[in-house]
Parts: sequence; C-alpha cells; structure tokens
Amino acid sequence: MALRGKFIQTKFFQALMVFAALGIFILLGPRWPIIQLRAGIMTVALPVQKIFSVTAFSVKDTLGFFLSIGEIKNENERLEKERLRLLVENAKLSDVSRENDELRRQLGLLPRDRFSLKSAEVIGRDVNWLYINQGALNGMQKGMPVIVNAGVLIGRVAEVFPSNSKVMLISNQESLINGVTIDTDARGIVKGEYGLGLLFDTVLQADVLKASDTVVTSGLGGDMPKGLLIGTLQEPRLSDDRLFQQAPLISPVRLDRLRYVFVIESGK
Repeated sequence: MALRGKFIQTKFFQALMVFAALGIFILLGPRWPIIQLRAGIMTVALPVQKIFSVTAFSVKDTLGFFLSIGEIKNENERLEKERLRLLVENAKLSDVSRENDELRRQLGLLPRDRFSLKSAEVIGRDVNWLYINQGALNGMQKGMPVIVNAGVLIGRVAEVFPSNSKVMLISNQESLINGVTIDTDARGIVKGEYGLGLLFDTVLQADVLKASDTVVTSGLGGDMPKGLLIGTLQEPRLSDDRLFQQAPLISPVRLDRLRYVFVIESGK
C-alpha cells in the first residue's frame, strides 16, 4: 500500500492521468472542442512545417545544383574529346589532300613520254640519303636514277632491299654525275659537297662557263639518261690547282623536303 501511494504521488502517474483524461475527452467529448483543438495544434505546427518544407526544397535544389555541375563537367569532357578527335581527323584529311595535290602536280610535269617511271614515297632521310618504299619486289635495281617534277635529278638508287631502297642524293660527297651546260655546251662533273650543295667541277678552261646557265646530265658513261635537269650555275671560278674551272650549282628543288620521288626504270 505504501508503494502504491508513493507511485500515485509521482509526476509520471499524474502526467499519465492527464493524457488518459485527454484521450477520453477526444473519444467521448463533443466534436466542436476537438476541432478547435486540432486547429490550435495545426496553427502551432504550421511555422514548423514551413521551416521543414523550405529546408527540404533548399536541400533538394542544392543537391540538384551539384549534380548538374557534375553533368556539365562530364558533357564538357565529352565535347572536348570530340573536338580533339575532329581536329585530328581534319588534319589527316588535309594532309592526304595536300599529298594528293602534290602527287597530281608532279605526275602532270613528269616526262612520261621519255621514261618508264615507278612512283615511291620517302619513308626516311638524312643529309645524304633518302629511303623509299619500293624495293626489289617492286623491280628496283641499283643505279636507277631518281627524279622529281619535270625530270629534275635528285639521286640514284644505291642499295636495294626486298621492300625498300636507299637513294644516294646528288649532294652526297660520293656522288659524281657527268653534266653539260645548255647554253655553252661546257662539260664537267657534278659533285656533292657533303650534303650542303653541288659543285660543277673539272670544266676545261677552254670551255665557256657562265653564271645562270643550266646544267643537265650529259648521258656520258651510259648509266644516266641524257637531259635530266640538275641545276643552275652560280659565279664560276678556277679550281684550287688552277687547272680547271668550277662553279657552285643550285638545284631547283629542296632535297630535304621531298615526299614523293620517281624512279626511272627504263628509257623509251
């Protein structure tokens, strides 16, 4: 009994009785007070609901903003990759177009009525040599002349491999070609100067040698066709031993920029 008396006097028991009375009142009491009570509760709860609602929308908008940033970043990365791909593709197409234009231009200038020619692409180079993508399997042979444009001599095949060949440029110090001037018929030897240029040398002093004259192959020796263009003479001078005349010679083509060449397989 003492314990029950103490329990009845506790605040928990009192609060429990208040909630029990409130529940009986809501269940059995008239409708109007209940409606008024609910209205009061909603009035008190409305500001809290507004706060929670605004907070929820703010959180949603913030999450949406960060998600959209990620999507924009991914889209930008995709667009950048596509831009780079298109740039590479355009560069390839432009390069192919330029190569085709250059090849067509050279084909239109070549002396095909005089020679049987084999086209070749330059696949390697240094100061004195070119490497082309035609070899023994394509009919290449050592000694074949190599030309560009309208029959400009640039070298001859020096070594032949199954699928490619090594071409000695006329600027190579080992290159020796019989040449003749068109205007005065002066004859001499075209020598390479260590990849730096050409020299028309060993010209007799009795021959007339003049600047701006054109030098072509003379055809002497039988290993080089006659009439291939080599270059234009500069100011003549005496050789170091003063026995012959000589003059620097300038080729009309840049030997270091060749992309396509043509090998003379035979004359017609």
